[in-house]
Amino acid sequence: MAPDGFSVDTAVEAVEAAIAAKKLSLLEAAYHDLASAPTDVLAAHSATIGPRLTALLPEMPQWHSAVYAVFVGALVEWQADAVACAPPILDGLQESLEDAIEFARLWRNRFGEDAELPEPTEMPSEEVQDRLGPDFGDVWHAPYFGWHTVHKWEMAAVAVLADRRVRRGLTNRDELLALIDRLEPDYGDLRCVQWALLLLDEEPLLVLDRASGRAFRMRMSGIAGNYQLQTLLAGALIGGGHLPGTAPSAEAVALSSVAEIDMKALDELPHTVECFNFAEPSGRWIWGESTPSRIPVVDGIRRLVLDPPVFTHAYQAVRFLPRVPGRLDLEEILEPAEAAPYFAGVQELMSVQEASRLAADGY
Repeated sequence: MAPDGFSVDTAVEAVEAAIAAKKLSLLEAAYHDLASAPTDVLAAHSATIGPRLTALLPEMPQWHSAVYAVFVGALVEWQADAVACAPPILDGLQESLEDAIEFARLWRNRFGEDAELPEPTEMPSEEVQDRLGPDFGDVWHAPYFGWHTVHKWEMAAVAVLADRRVRRGLTNRDELLALIDRLEPDYGDLRCVQWALLLLDEEPLLVLDRASGRAFRMRMSGIAGNYQLQTLLAGALIGGGHLPGTAPSAEAVALSSVAEIDMKALDELPHTVECFNFAEPSGRWIWGESTPSRIPVVDGIRRLVLDPPVFTHAYQAVRFLPRVPGRLDLEEILEPAEAAPYFAGVQELMSVQEASRLAADGY
């Protein structure tokens, strides 16, 4: 528990003093005091202390910086300004990804291609550090702690990327995504930060409904996954009376857009059923487990082809990134005669067998 007479300002000043004195024990004690503070106190002061702590992250040792970054992420989820807090957090994410990639390379060079890597989410181990030998400090230190802090930087990064202003200002999105692609085969699932980086905002979308020959000009923002897009699309097109079928419930649509999600009762959230089979104009399937960024750009706009569902598949109506509101706006309806040019070149839907083969190959 936080000590009697606890002051958030005093606790932050203790962090600053610990860094100035280069005392890890003081830095850890200051963190303990902050983390032990009542939630309502932290929430009330988050707008002030978030940027102050964020500015100190580059001055901390590697492990401690990542631990404090997670704390800053929690402050952002209250009231701290994500834009002010984002740069050191996203820099830390990039550095940890780069270091973790280097760690995997060094590990395999030392112990063999088939050697099992340490569990990345566990605490750093003195036993492993001793195993790495006398050159640990010169060669292994940064890569090793990068390996063990990626998941912490991921949590902090997702918190700031929930703010579209941060996403709009990103200049190294492609670089971060490339690093994630390189690391994931060794590290494991980094989908939370990957999907946060792949979010599209104010993105035009041309939806082609094969059965009716109609097309729909739409605009999407903050939609993390294609199941979420399924729900919002069915709500707009079927619920709006533009296409036949059974629309998802109002609750399902709300949970896929802006309604608050009770993270303690995820199992109680409603399920809904796929109303469409998503495909590229080439006929290749676009699976629900992927993101809207997977929809190809054709002549400057993403084009999505709708077919009747091949499978009856129920899924939970929820946002993969609960703090990010999703929006899908219908801007224009094109009747068949007007839509016909956009159907030129649209190929027949790929067979289940071929689509499954491509999915097995990682497509």
